[in-house]
Amino acid sequence: MARSLVSSSSRRRMREAFVPASMALAVIGLCAAAQAQSSATPATPAAPRLAQPDLPKLTVTATRLETPEDQVAATVTTLSAQDIARKLATDLKDLLRDEAGVAVRYQPNRSSAAFYSTGRGGNEGINIRGLEGNQVLLQTDGVRLPMVYSSGPVFAGRGDYIDVEAFKQVEILRGASSNAYGSDGLSGAVSFVTKDPSDLLPRGQSSQAALKLGHATVDKSSSLVPSYAFRAAQWEGLVLASLRRGHETDNRGERETRDRSRTVGNPQDVASHYVLGKLIYKLDARQQFKLSLEHLDRDVDTQVFTLFGDPMFPTHTRVDAGERINRSLLKLDYRYVDSSNPLFQRLNAQLYWQDAKNRQLGYEERSNTSVWNSRSRDAFYAERMVGGSLQFESHLPQQRLLYGMDISSTLVHSLKEGANYLNGSLVTAPPPAGFGPVNKSFPDTDYRLLGLFVQDEISWGQFMLTPGLRLDRFELDPRQGDPLYSINNPATPAKLSDHELSPRLGLVWTHTPMLRVYGQYAHGFRAPTPSQLNGGVTNLNSRPAYTSVGNPDLRPETSDAFELGLRGRSDTLRYQLALFKSRYKDFIAANQTVGGSGSAADPLVFKSVNLNGARISGVELSGAWTFLPQWTLSASYAHTKGDSEAPDGSRTPLESVEPDKGVLGLRYEQAGVWGAEFKLTGMKSQRRNPDPSRNYTPKGFVVGDLNAWWEIDKRWSLNAALSNIGDVKYWQWSDVRGIAPGNIALDAYTQPGRNVSASVRYQF
Repeated sequence: MARSLVSSSSRRRMREAFVPASMALAVIGLCAAAQAQSSATPATPAAPRLAQPDLPKLTVTATRLETPEDQVAATVTTLSAQDIARKLATDLKDLLRDEAGVAVRYQPNRSSAAFYSTGRGGNEGINIRGLEGNQVLLQTDGVRLPMVYSSGPVFAGRGDYIDVEAFKQVEILRGASSNAYGSDGLSGAVSFVTKDPSDLLPRGQSSQAALKLGHATVDKSSSLVPSYAFRAAQWEGLVLASLRRGHETDNRGERETRDRSRTVGNPQDVASHYVLGKLIYKLDARQQFKLSLEHLDRDVDTQVFTLFGDPMFPTHTRVDAGERINRSLLKLDYRYVDSSNPLFQRLNAQLYWQDAKNRQLGYEERSNTSVWNSRSRDAFYAERMVGGSLQFESHLPQQRLLYGMDISSTLVHSLKEGANYLNGSLVTAPPPAGFGPVNKSFPDTDYRLLGLFVQDEISWGQFMLTPGLRLDRFELDPRQGDPLYSINNPATPAKLSDHELSPRLGLVWTHTPMLRVYGQYAHGFRAPTPSQLNGGVTNLNSRPAYTSVGNPDLRPETSDAFELGLRGRSDTLRYQLALFKSRYKDFIAANQTVGGSGSAADPLVFKSVNLNGARISGVELSGAWTFLPQWTLSASYAHTKGDSEAPDGSRTPLESVEPDKGVLGLRYEQAGVWGAEFKLTGMKSQRRNPDPSRNYTPKGFVVGDLNAWWEIDKRWSLNAALSNIGDVKYWQWSDVRGIAPGNIALDAYTQPGRNVSASVRYQF
């Protein structure tokens, strides 16, 4: 790759292309206001509708049954389409920034082609109650999102395979979820639910088109979201697109030097194109088919100035990085509902195919011409999944019985290639002068999952008991004789299969609507990944020499989680208190030294092993009080404490556990007309830093955000937000873990200062 991944002309064209979009946003807003004020037929103004207290939302994630949040023996947070729109979120971290006890790690891109991976994972994943990455289940419409993958300078995160404009609901389940969904549900699950035609169609209308424009100053991004939905006899359908252009995220850094001391973001261009299509056919009053299609393309190009001056790269003059993220999903759902059927009253079935890819490009030039003076790298991680599920629901006296199965098969694939050049000519010598042949860090692997589940929801007076049991079998079957894997790893790939039984027992006692007591026990587990089973390379030219081998004896990580809580709701007040404690076993540690001296004849041997466990406990509180008809005060708080346990019994604070976080909000709303909400978000300093010499300890902070919305009329709506009103300079613990206190560019990891975002939507 002998050309820049980001050219100045392309960045200029992108900026110029979106200036009209920003102008259009302002023009449409003014036109909307003018139209609202100069109606053709003056009328007596209607009395403003009063804000209504929040009603309990329906959730599916906790039990796979549609259940009001208040009746679930777990902590679930549900974000509606209205909540999402008012947040004006542009990505996953933005979407969840107000959630206590939840975090998303997102670092600035300060990577290199062949060594550093900092920032290449984008929105890396979601942290729930102290665990993250592949230990938290993420799914869209019941289909798992790809796993986290890391290898050297490559880091493929999980949070950039989605687009927030697609969702009508996001459900965050805290606590083990394997009883419902199997592997990965170690500490929680997040379900993203995409919009259906009925979500875009006003009552009584057969079709609806809409256009939404948005702009955010935090990354100078502009977005265009057109949509169309229709209803005709037995058919319904929708098409929704989300087109976004943006740049590097702003922060509170000030140095714009072109070296490693730079603290403002490296120049970056981001382009995202997403499309959602659905077609629903209602065969009769009992049966419905739904065909869904999703496709996402996300391109990120970065000029990396921050490698210049690095002691490891003293002569570098140019560094470019690029990420190409793609996800396609084709899914067919079948729903059957018949209350008179004697065997089962509801059946949900689905078949799906998903293809997800993350390609990471790198290019470097240096003035040193002794061996090479330019090099390119091209790394690829992909998952292609085929799967399906069957779920039956039978209604018995005082019971809802749920049973069924999930099955999927995923081909997990990786590839690394590149080249070194000297004055434009390919260097064919072996490493370190040349790159070496195309290779794989782990062999292509078929990752198969099969789960059988049964759950009973038993109502007995004021009590609701929910026992459940799930049996999962997983199998990692690497392709044998893969020549691209054996180039750097002569060891025979290991095959692994195992099973796990995940019980759950939940109880809810409803004394009154204002006093519900609940408790639950749930077991969770996570199967090893293909890269943990067989990942690694052999390098006998290194000092010390090393090799990686597979471990067919790896056991899944497991959790046993207990939760006890109180909750209540009235016309003006709701509250919830949750106490939780979890024990985790057999955490998988990669690249552990298990033998060898480091010589070419006796290289160090690295292997993934089950090394240690952990204990995590904490308390979470939330509530809202409508103290006047249009005024609501809300609050939430999360405190979590976690320790990693070594084999000798010693304990160390768990690095992934977040400091205490609280959110206080005040909302004024004339329901259906307009409203505003002011929020204060505070986080304590990390008082349990496991290694202060390696991890910077950020100070506590409090930031204020203001959101406002206006339903101008039936066609026009406007949302606006002013974030970090006080322009506070602060760091998030999730982003600075692993960043030394004396790092010369510590300010590069600060969060955005004061910024504005707005959107306007027109329906016709």
